[in-house]
Amino acid sequence: MSFIDYNFRTKAQPVGNNKPSGDTSLAPARVIDIIMDDEHPDYDTYGGPNSIGMVYYRFISQEDIDTSEEGESEYTGQAFPLTTSHRLLPLKNEIILLTEGPDPLVDEGSGTGRVYYTTSYSIWNHPHHNAIPVRTEDKPEEVNIGTGIELDSKISPLQPFPGDVLMEGRLGQSIRFAGGLSTKSTFTDESNVNKPLIIISNGQKETEDGFLHIVEDINQDPSSIYMTSDNIIPLTLANEKRDSYETSPDLPSSYKGSQLLLNSDRLTLNARESDILLSSKTSIGLNSNTVNIDGKDYLCVDADKIYLGSKARINKGANKQPVVLGHRMEAFLGDMLDQLISISKALGKAKTVKGDPIPTINLRGASAQLVLKQLKNQLNPSGGSTLKSKKTFVE
Repeated sequence: MSFIDYNFRTKAQPVGNNKPSGDTSLAPARVIDIIMDDEHPDYDTYGGPNSIGMVYYRFISQEDIDTSEEGESEYTGQAFPLTTSHRLLPLKNEIILLTEGPDPLVDEGSGTGRVYYTTSYSIWNHPHHNAIPVRTEDKPEEVNIGTGIELDSKISPLQPFPGDVLMEGRLGQSIRFAGGLSTKSTFTDESNVNKPLIIISNGQKETEDGFLHIVEDINQDPSSIYMTSDNIIPLTLANEKRDSYETSPDLPSSYKGSQLLLNSDRLTLNARESDILLSSKTSIGLNSNTVNIDGKDYLCVDADKIYLGSKARINKGANKQPVVLGHRMEAFLGDMLDQLISISKALGKAKTVKGDPIPTINLRGASAQLVLKQLKNQLNPSGGSTLKSKKTFVE
């Protein structure tokens, strides 16, 4: 049983680390199996974490191997990934290129070495898989790509444009570095040739034939990020209501320039420790069926003018209604009530020119005085009251 130190290097020579007989330098071989995790029965045998990505291979030139269903697991040797920074792990029955290199004990004078493999051959020129079926007389030509991934005939390769750098996953994920002119490209024309464009797409639109090359579609691909420099991206917005604007900004489908577009069924921005800051030179437009903003401590909206409703912005003259200030309005009402209370007191004591009481006026004055004092008690020009909101404040 091998020992792994903190550099993840085997101190004891693991089983099967020796090179197989025969020249493995630049030799093509078929993948028989691959160790993907610690559940593989040979995970510990070949170095634990060091074994991840190791494949069992069989030379495709060998003719003495049983290719029946029972012999499909027979292999020649083991090979390890040549690189770790960027890896396309092969599938069962894909063809890989083998080469020789040092083993983990090279600094201790090991002259054994071991076998490494590089990226699978692009037999079918397709990102989904490039596996070759095992041909037998009693079995139809069908390919077994192993467990954990299923064959999908509707995944298509991307149509390349001149000068492209493409990274394509097996399940329709892709990154395109573009900018070249092509009749197949809807992003580049004579006006913006050589202007850089990056497209990150997770998933593809529905296709009829997975062998036909396709171009990304921001409206039909499940999730996309487009980074442009001078391109028009025909994004269809989920909601185009812009009634709050005096002059609405250009739609993405008509804007040409440097922009970042994110499109998916749902977007989530989450800052776990600090802030989310949205800053724009011109405007920030939010539109949906409902716009909901929740603040735990407070919600502050500040501008030279704040309009609630589109008509508040459009209306002219007396129809443009401003809000009132609660404290000042109560102070105004308090002064008015004081005058009315004084009048009520006078009415309660009113007499004729002969000095006789006027019962009707006296009664009305006394009752009005009581009501007006009760109304004034509801006012608090310097603090909270039942007439003013406890949550909403204005300047």
